[in-house]
Amino acid sequence: MFKTNITRTGFVLLGAIIALSACRKRPDVSLPDNLVTFESSAQGLASTENSISVKIKLSRGTDKDIPVTISVTPQNAVYGTDFTTTPATNASGQIVVTIPSGNNEASFTVSKVPGVLYDGNEKIVFGLYSSASPILIGSSKEFSLTFAELVATSASATIDGGGAAFPNKVFIDLSANRQVPVLRTNWDLGFYTGPDYRVILNSSTGMMAKQIAKNDLSQVTAADTIGFSADVVFSQFAPTTTSLAYIDYPDGDLTKTAIAAVSATATDNKVYIINRGSGPGTPAVERGWKKVRILRNAAGGYTLQYADIAAATFSSVDISKEDAYFFKYVSLSTGAVSVEPEKKKWDIAWTYFSNVTNFGTGEVPYLFQDIILQNRNVSVAKVMVTTKAYADFGEADLSTLTFSSIQTAIGSDWRSGGGPGTAPSVRTDRYYIVKDGDNNYYKLRFTALTQNGERGYPAFEVTLVKRGG
Repeated sequence: MFKTNITRTGFVLLGAIIALSACRKRPDVSLPDNLVTFESSAQGLASTENSISVKIKLSRGTDKDIPVTISVTPQNAVYGTDFTTTPATNASGQIVVTIPSGNNEASFTVSKVPGVLYDGNEKIVFGLYSSASPILIGSSKEFSLTFAELVATSASATIDGGGAAFPNKVFIDLSANRQVPVLRTNWDLGFYTGPDYRVILNSSTGMMAKQIAKNDLSQVTAADTIGFSADVVFSQFAPTTTSLAYIDYPDGDLTKTAIAAVSATATDNKVYIINRGSGPGTPAVERGWKKVRILRNAAGGYTLQYADIAAATFSSVDISKEDAYFFKYVSLSTGAVSVEPEKKKWDIAWTYFSNVTNFGTGEVPYLFQDIILQNRNVSVAKVMVTTKAYADFGEADLSTLTFSSIQTAIGSDWRSGGGPGTAPSVRTDRYYIVKDGDNNYYKLRFTALTQNGERGYPAFEVTLVKRGG
């Protein structure tokens, strides 16, 4: 047994050595420059549109407000006579937009002046003129707005999925170079506007629906749902083939939805118990359960009846069919809501999704990140780079392809990995040819799965192969 005798000076020296050692082991971490850019390089303002929102984005959020000055250069258009902006231009003819602390984007609005007739050759070029320190102006520093429908010849974009929690479903119009992010918890049911009477679930929240034998909503109680919490639910750890019947099959076939076709005979339309799934978050936020019944109404649309499971009364909302859309949407919390754009104003969508997989005993429901869906008027073909390089693919090659109209033709095929112990990544050995609702053909390839290492911001590029007639 012995004693140590370390003086105060020794403690100080020892502390200095430990501190120096710790400093040497800790690498200097310097974040990349935080850049401000336009979300896209060009868009069109169609004759049917009165205004458009233009986004500017930072590489990442900051802890202070960031004012950004934007130059405005009209061509064949006059500010105040043909168009205005919100916020308005200052004395120098510039727009100042502030990106709030904690955010990574802001926007300004361009509006047509009511009553003005446009020739289609009007154009405004917006430029990123200056930004507050420490923000630098990125390479995508110019945005062109044309007062006519745009058919983009090439574009690249980062999808605004909202981050690693995947809060958004994002609808993308390739020809207009435009995307519309929508919170995926904003709705529950979609009502088909075509000739059939079909209803879809919100597949981006893991919704499920199970029919019961009753057709009077007020007679349904909690006793009718016994056992449902183990059956009508996504289980990532022990999924079952039984639960497959309670989701919409992922290929988009409307004859394979969890809710049966709505009958013209009211008594045939049974009550469904709805598990609304979950929203983003760790742990995921459960959205609860509802009971619903859906009927046809005298106006040719739908009537939705809905309530909490134990409620003796119910709410009701009518949904009309509108030809401009494929589906009209309802939230079981707030009623009718706007979700997807008009049918000709989106081509593909990126989303969290209720998919299926086979672990060896048959297909089971399985929640999946980063699915690409296509609109119902869009078809897709896959091309391997070993067959034809992306840069070399041209109009003459279209005749060699076989196109698919199922909504998951791209699906998860564009990325690999993501299972236990494997990091997901973009597949660079393939790209896709997309035929949109106006018969434009685009070649599309994905270029990134993340932005600054964060999931929920995949990137792609497209090039026009053949313009529709």
